Amino acid sequence: MRRWLTSIAFLALVGVVLGAVIAPLLISKPNVAVITISGIVTHQEYVDDVLAMLQYAREDHNIRAVVLRIDSPGGSASATEEIFLDVLRTRQLKPVVASIGSIGASGGYYVATAANVIYAEPSSQIGSIGVWSRLPLPEELDEDILTSGPFKATGFSRQKAVAHLEMVRQGFVEAVRLQRGDRLKLTEEELSTAEIYLGIDAFRFGLIDGIDTMTAAIEEAASLAGLRHYELVELVVGNPPPVNLEALRSQTGLAPVYYFLHFEQE
Repeated sequence: MRRWLTSIAFLALVGVVLGAVIAPLLISKPNVAVITISGIVTHQEYVDDVLAMLQYAREDHNIRAVVLRIDSPGGSASATEEIFLDVLRTRQLKPVVASIGSIGASGGYYVATAANVIYAEPSSQIGSIGVWSRLPLPEELDEDILTSGPFKATGFSRQKAVAHLEMVRQGFVEAVRLQRGDRLKLTEEELSTAEIYLGIDAFRFGLIDGIDTMTAAIEEAASLAGLRHYELVELVVGNPPPVNLEALRSQTGLAPVYYFLHFEQE
């Protein structure tokens, strides 16, 4: 009987040891996903790629948190708003941490504000909270193009275009104030100057939550998700198509297009 009990105990011990060795191989670790948003965000194909990766992160139960690596001076208002809203949707299900590289300005910063936490580097360019647009062409008769109404080509008057621009600006500023909450140390008037701040000043003014590396952002995301052991996965987004900045600066058109975009000074 004693030999039989000893054999059972030995087999049980072997089972425990084998289980400890095999279990990690059979059970995958939870993941922290990294999604990179870079360049000038204007093309819908690029936006769709980012949205697809965010959706994948939301639906994959093994992904417990998301890190956004942002290096962007912004883009068109509609494109960056679309990503901003989808990041908010993701944040409702899983922690999202933004890590800003060399620049997270205008629409790039807008997207970052949708995250739970924002990190940046000491010399990162942060801010440019504003919007710009070309006014539509004046309403006038054209010998080559006939329209059935004075605003058929432009959509609205130049005066209303200015009012729309102000509405878009207010929406951007209000989104920043709402997302940053009590952490924000700048007034609405100060935000509306569209100033660029270095990372160290952006932290002082509450535009970001800390000066730290991408590694710290990943660790923060894991911590918010309650993870101690995890694997990092990169959800690859295609590179945005190149944008001719000079053409963008001087573009003209009938109907205005709004941009959350920071231009470097000459």
